[in-house]
Amino acid sequence: MKKAEQLVANIKSMYLPRNRYANFGDVLLAMEVHGIRGMSASIAFDFPVTVITGKNGSGKSTLAQLALCCYRYKQPGESLHNIRNYYNLGNFFIKSNLDPEPYTPDAFLQYSYATAPEKRGFEQISLFALDSNSFCHAKENIIKKINSDWGGYKKRPDRKCIYFGMGFFVPHHEMGDRIYLDPKTCISGKRSFSETSLKISAEILGSPYSAVEVATIINQSKEAEMGFASRFGARYSENHMGCGEGRLIRMIDAIENAPERSLIVIEEPETALHQDAQHNLAIYFLEVCKRKCHQIIVTTHSPTIVDAMPMEARKKVERTSRGTTVENNPTIAEIISDLSDGHQKSLLIYVEDEFSKKLLIEIIRKFAPELSKALSIAAVGDKGDVLQAVRYTQKHKGVKSIGIRDEKHTANATELIFSYPSDKAPEQEVFCNQVVSEFLSAQYNINFSDVLATVTDHHEYADRISQQCDVDAATIEVQCIQTYILHQDVSKFLPLISEIKSQC
Repeated sequence: MKKAEQLVANIKSMYLPRNRYANFGDVLLAMEVHGIRGMSASIAFDFPVTVITGKNGSGKSTLAQLALCCYRYKQPGESLHNIRNYYNLGNFFIKSNLDPEPYTPDAFLQYSYATAPEKRGFEQISLFALDSNSFCHAKENIIKKINSDWGGYKKRPDRKCIYFGMGFFVPHHEMGDRIYLDPKTCISGKRSFSETSLKISAEILGSPYSAVEVATIINQSKEAEMGFASRFGARYSENHMGCGEGRLIRMIDAIENAPERSLIVIEEPETALHQDAQHNLAIYFLEVCKRKCHQIIVTTHSPTIVDAMPMEARKKVERTSRGTTVENNPTIAEIISDLSDGHQKSLLIYVEDEFSKKLLIEIIRKFAPELSKALSIAAVGDKGDVLQAVRYTQKHKGVKSIGIRDEKHTANATELIFSYPSDKAPEQEVFCNQVVSEFLSAQYNINFSDVLATVTDHHEYADRISQQCDVDAATIEVQCIQTYILHQDVSKFLPLISEIKSQC
């Protein structure tokens, strides 16, 4: 079993309802938001690592930032809460002359989180109570507008929350802050990265570090932190780091030093990282989730990060004039299709001929339209050509591909060769269908029985019909396929569609 698969299996076991609170504490289970930044939507956190994807403006950041507002936090040894140590809605949803109405008068944030059975307080709810093994105690809280203020803050549970927004790390030379650039700035103290943080940073970036330090720097009355890295015999500060490198090592340092069971919210962690580093970072999120029982919520446009996550971790947000929806368990094909609007294909499918290609297009259009923009379909010849094309593409091009042959008995799943659900040739399956025969009779006054009596090669059915009705063969094929598909049940093609989705 691959490392990622083993991590996911372990985390799923830890996150079972009966184990959830014992492992992850007051973990956030679900949220419902209404009237904040124009959003009304619900989201469930079905896995302790959640990746939220969607187009710009869909509401990913709104959901992630609201999660931070579900908790407050006291520093160890403190008896009172200090607002500097946690987030309120006002940290993100700012009302001003520029934005006088970031929320509606009836706005609210309602959420549930896991709790111990013996805890007392406001009313507990029980989720997943189908049997004793799927039982999770939970509490609900609601933060809502009360006149000009928000009510419900004091009922929030205690939990450390860390937010890595887009402004978390900006290269210091771009900030223009004197303390980072002034020659008179000096170092007053420093601490070294732990061996764990050092190793993780090096593994993610694929570049070895001999040392990483975080120094306290001082310039007159100002004080700040500055990172230093050593590798390949050179030592350099964050002033000479790229955005991706500087952001990553600071983020790893903060996550590793966070208390166990923290809530970590990260916006666009793929920023300025190459794809291999994005994949490695996603695996790190799984690993640190298991090791430190953190709950991690990520907003991302990176298919690489999403693809490393189990289906339960994936959420796709879509915002239209009808409102905001959160789709659970989207396939990587759906995500690529949505984010690229069809410009980037996630799976290449080889079929035998053009008729088979037209049939597959209509099956997808009717029964799995979410895949339409994610697939590229190519006709290559006969069933032997389909197999050779898949083998060559997988081996030499590094492109995900499968084959779909015409007849059921020719499928070979081990070679990623699937088939239509009939042992008839697709042309015979379509044109010999009673509903299609009736369509040809009504539309073109053609008796298909007469065609069958004179044409022995099923590849020539459309040509013969075309000659009789003076309509081009390609149009005849599409019309007959659409008529055929219109009267088929999804169950007939569901196994094929499932195989396609599993490969996306």
